[in-house]
Amino acid sequence: MRKPILAALVLAACGDTSSLGFSTGPAVTTAPASTGASATSGSTSTTGTADDSAGSGSAEGMSTGLLRDVGTDDDFGPVQPEGCKGKVDLLFLISSLGTMKTEQAQLVASFPGFVATIQDKLADFDVHIMVANPTGRWAGWNCEEAWWGCPMYAPNCGPDDEGYQCNVYPKLITPCDETLAAGLTFNAGNGAANRQCELFGGNRYIISGEPDMKDALECIAKVGYNGGDPPMGDALIAALDPKINADGGCNAGFLREDALLVVAIISDTSDIKSKSWPYQQYDAIIAAKKDPSAVVMLGIITQPLEEGAQEVPGCVYDNDPINKDKISDLIDRFPNRAYGDVCKGDYVPFFNEAADLIGEACGSFVPQ
Repeated sequence: MRKPILAALVLAACGDTSSLGFSTGPAVTTAPASTGASATSGSTSTTGTADDSAGSGSAEGMSTGLLRDVGTDDDFGPVQPEGCKGKVDLLFLISSLGTMKTEQAQLVASFPGFVATIQDKLADFDVHIMVANPTGRWAGWNCEEAWWGCPMYAPNCGPDDEGYQCNVYPKLITPCDETLAAGLTFNAGNGAANRQCELFGGNRYIISGEPDMKDALECIAKVGYNGGDPPMGDALIAALDPKINADGGCNAGFLREDALLVVAIISDTSDIKSKSWPYQQYDAIIAAKKDPSAVVMLGIITQPLEEGAQEVPGCVYDNDPINKDKISDLIDRFPNRAYGDVCKGDYVPFFNEAADLIGEACGSFVPQ
């Protein structure tokens, strides 16, 4: 019975319910979440008080920290939050490091299910979806410049290039293709889309109304595994910079003041390249969104190998689950957060749970 209740909540708080015959539904309140969020199972999500401590913990299973008030319509009065009104900005930071070969294949395999989730649970939302450049470098240069690249495999980049065109693609790139945190629309190299993305609306991100969501999502998110070690935190800060989102910027119009911001980080390594620290990254997010409740943090990152579970060949596991890395340290500072295991063969269940969390966060978000 959870999904029908949640659907009513989301539509009541974030969209127009009249056409679907929904009446004003029950309110949602939150309780403080347990500290820490590193998952040892498939995924863990929390909604509640942010953890700004230096310690870490582990949450077993699915813990939303939600208390549902199943009262009457009288619960919705003038004190109730107006919600995000259906506006959601999804910002993805996906590592294209060589270690991501297995994980990238799992992500690509999850695209149809992810698109189905968007169309089912976020159908009435005004959505922006962007995959930001996490390194500030066009990955195709790794093919053009490396000794094992184009010269050896001419006219191709490598055995898994799926049609990379040496000495041709570099002539097609723009300054934004080499800008930190700019939306990716020309992923190149081994395992990448190896084509320029033509997105509905002409932006460097997907918007609602995209006629072929699956193809568009695959084009921008199939980053491959031919990139460098990404400074995820620095890229996140750069993606929130007013200049890159202003008119004339690479991501003009992506970040909206009255939209719920969803940040999804997909990586199998710790953020060792960022010059910034989680507290600085947190401050940058708050400067952009004013309220930590206006943000949902998602992390598909390394997790410990579950006891008795079979190790996935080529996947990276967390050998130090006690000490936080920069990514989990940042995520744990926010009340609305969820973790998935980067080594899980199917990311769709995580995306389903994340969509529920987005709906719940939307219902309590008050634009500043």
